Amino acid sequence: MQEWQRERKEKLADLTLGAHIIAYLIAVAVFICSKPLHINHLNNLYNATIKISSILFPAATFILLDVFFLLHKGRSLADIWNVAKHLALFLLITLVFLYNGKDLTSGSLYLLPVVLSSLTLGRGWGLAFAAAASGCLVALTGIFTTTAFTQRIEMPFVFSALFFLAAWFLGGIIEIEKQTTVKLARIANEDGLTGLANHRFFYERLKKEVEIALANNRPLSLVFLDIDFFKNYNDTFGHQQGDLVLRELGKLLQGVLPADTFLARYGGEEFAVILPALQLEEAAEVARKLHQAVANHAFPGENCQPFSKLTISAGVATLPDHAKNVQELVDAADEALYSSKWTGRNKVRCYLAVLERLSRSAKKNDLVLIESLRTLMTVINARDRYTYGHSERVAYYAGKIGEKLGLSLDELRLLEYGAFLHDVGKLEIQREVLTKTGELSKTEWDFVRQHPLWGAEILKPIKALQPVIPAIMHHHENYDGSGYPDGLKGEEIPFFARILRVIDSFDAMTTNRPYRRALSKVKALDEIALCSGRQYDPQVVEAFRETLTETGKTISLLDYI
Repeated sequence: MQEWQRERKEKLADLTLGAHIIAYLIAVAVFICSKPLHINHLNNLYNATIKISSILFPAATFILLDVFFLLHKGRSLADIWNVAKHLALFLLITLVFLYNGKDLTSGSLYLLPVVLSSLTLGRGWGLAFAAAASGCLVALTGIFTTTAFTQRIEMPFVFSALFFLAAWFLGGIIEIEKQTTVKLARIANEDGLTGLANHRFFYERLKKEVEIALANNRPLSLVFLDIDFFKNYNDTFGHQQGDLVLRELGKLLQGVLPADTFLARYGGEEFAVILPALQLEEAAEVARKLHQAVANHAFPGENCQPFSKLTISAGVATLPDHAKNVQELVDAADEALYSSKWTGRNKVRCYLAVLERLSRSAKKNDLVLIESLRTLMTVINARDRYTYGHSERVAYYAGKIGEKLGLSLDELRLLEYGAFLHDVGKLEIQREVLTKTGELSKTEWDFVRQHPLWGAEILKPIKALQPVIPAIMHHHENYDGSGYPDGLKGEEIPFFARILRVIDSFDAMTTNRPYRRALSKVKALDEIALCSGRQYDPQVVEAFRETLTETGKTISLLDYI
């Protein structure tokens, strides 16, 4: 149930409770006014007090029960109670009717449960109470036992007609209102093309799931999916055919997803999946199954796509590992999806969360430094999203290869800091140059080659980062001395810089750029091995190759496919 539906239900419940209270008060007032009290006779006053209390006490009990069932019990019990309280009001009016000598004026009170049941329970229950009220009037007034039948039946007949008219009309209005509400909810919540939840409903559901996850200290994963090269498909076959593919894909994804998951069309060719209570590894496995299902499905015209099939890219993030709130979780999953598309598409990638991991392992006096890193990388991300994702991936690889090389914890931490900030000098480069789609001019290239020096200058004022400055300054030096900025070679190049040189090149090779397509990881490793001893330190190249291949696949959870 959505927030607006919940608010509507609560307001209707308040109105219903108020209406029942007023109905009870009306019945009690009729009872009191029908029998004048003789104040001078204490016995009569006592008897009247007892009788009034016998009616007011059930009314008060009814109010308390109404609040209890609506707030603390499930829907089935609340529905049963809703019927029971109408019956209680009906019985109360019957007692008042009998006590007042079966006066037809008191019989008009039966209109109260008829109206209330029609408005709250629907036309069927309203007609049932109308029939019961008519039956009571006929049976209790005894019109069939008198010779003046024609005269006595007039008023019960009029009342009965009013009861049935009110039940039929008001119940019909309520049924129309309910049907309209359902249609409006579907229009507000559903994507008109695929029938899945839309962008607005996705955020409302995600907000609710995040609140539940945080309250119960359990994980919550989010997967973003995007169709690869879908613009190419639309340009080739037209948007109408593209719409058919989106609809077919939505049904396919829905059929693969496990129970208790939530699928939405996030926008355009992008879909989102909310996975309650799933850890990162479990969510990545679900994303892999979705990816495989799409790859195995035959879509019309898919042979014209770059991969000769219709494929998807996916990004996965998990709360609380990668985020603490809705927006952070969405940003993390979106960043993972962006990384998946930039590194070749047609794969599943999990959010790296390098800064979060560094925060957990950092020493207490380094926490301020972590926040400084976060600020610097936020600025980089605003200028050039590719550079930010590239820096995260290089830092992730650096941690893995550092472990393989047997670095100490302190050395490993410094290596990751340096890897994360190795391109911070690009803050000094114009955005137009960083994002240029064609080849750089000689002047532009000479300008870009200065970024290692600028990075060192930016970090000089930060005392805690002094040990990583050499790695940042020399991460473009080649092992044979042909690199820049100083032309260092061999062991002259700082060890961390030699590590970054390999990782930086590998990630650049396996990432799509405007002027070239990404290489596969096998081809990239072959290229690096070919340049071992010239551009790269052979020891580092071997450690990196072993790191990537020792499990038989790319580093777990960075590339899940």
